[in-house]
Amino acid sequence: MIETLRQAIKMRYLLAVVMFAILVAVACSSDPTATAEPATAEPATSEQPASQSSTEGGSETVAMLQLPNIADTVERVRPAVVSIVARTVSRDRFGRQSTGFGRGTGVIFDESGLVLTNNHVIEGGLKITVTQDDGTQVEAEIIGADLLSDLAVLRLPGDGYPSLPLRENGSLRAGDWVIAIGNALALPGGPTVTVGVVSALGRSIESTPGVTLYDLIQTDTSINPGNSGGPLIDLGGNLVGINTVVLRGSSGVSVEGIGFAVDVETAQQVALQLVELGHVRWAWMGVFLADLSPEVAAKVGLPIREGVIIQNTLVDGPSDRAGIHPGDIVVKIDGHDIATVSDLTRLLKQEFKAGQEVEVEVFRVVDGQSSTKMLVLKLGERPQQ
Repeated sequence: MIETLRQAIKMRYLLAVVMFAILVAVACSSDPTATAEPATAEPATSEQPASQSSTEGGSETVAMLQLPNIADTVERVRPAVVSIVARTVSRDRFGRQSTGFGRGTGVIFDESGLVLTNNHVIEGGLKITVTQDDGTQVEAEIIGADLLSDLAVLRLPGDGYPSLPLRENGSLRAGDWVIAIGNALALPGGPTVTVGVVSALGRSIESTPGVTLYDLIQTDTSINPGNSGGPLIDLGGNLVGINTVVLRGSSGVSVEGIGFAVDVETAQQVALQLVELGHVRWAWMGVFLADLSPEVAAKVGLPIREGVIIQNTLVDGPSDRAGIHPGDIVVKIDGHDIATVSDLTRLLKQEFKAGQEVEVEVFRVVDGQSSTKMLVLKLGERPQQ
């Protein structure tokens, strides 16, 4: 029995050796130039060996796994990136004067010397010094700044500057590679370059108390103090955003790789108005708002579950003149559904303009009787802060 088993194992081993030899012989006899067909060769058919298509697929997979080479893109864009130092003066409670410095980054978006940066970089600055990529330093003039978008425009003396134009880029998607260039931590030797991906689009975050930034690009690209105002670009060197804020950990929660940039569409809109008017004309309703939560709606017996509550209206403001009352719940504006204050604020900043007439649908309860009202509201201009 044991001898029979040994014979079977030996036969299987010899059979395997023979099969291997046959396969080697077939491979050696194949035409080595078969995979080097010229571009004009006939397309592959189903009769071709599976090994060839497998090899081609493997090459494509390897190519897809290769990380992008961003050196050429950075070299092309860097001349339009500048570092910014804003000198500020403040006084303490005893009236003693002290000098401080705000540091950040900017991007030249027009060859005439127009620079886009963050408002918080130059806010309160008495003297703005801009250093170009070649080391040249010039003093810049503040053309205008906007708190609600955290953007500002500076003008450099002269013209003929290298620039990175503000152009809409609607093709940006979560997962796309992006590059951040900025004066991180004011390190000597030029700007810092970091690379990452778009983590999400359409984010909102409170940048300072009472000021919420909308439709931000979230990225895991490393952004540090000094990067503020610098460009976020795609692999083609196109400007897709202005790096603005980083989410830091708090209350013992560690947070990494969550940065935000103002999208280029908002930057273009704001920059244009800052250059033309010196400020941004944001549409304004003249109201104080609060979210209607489903829990609150159910508690008071409302038949609706979403909307924005009008807490109060300014006397003789746009909403007051339109007949909107405290306690009204805004559910729709010009056909756009309104579920939260964020929805309403986003529309006022991106869809509507000061002076525009819009149709507002409000849900109103009077003496226990509910009704829907359609009102015409002429939007005003938000007062400058």
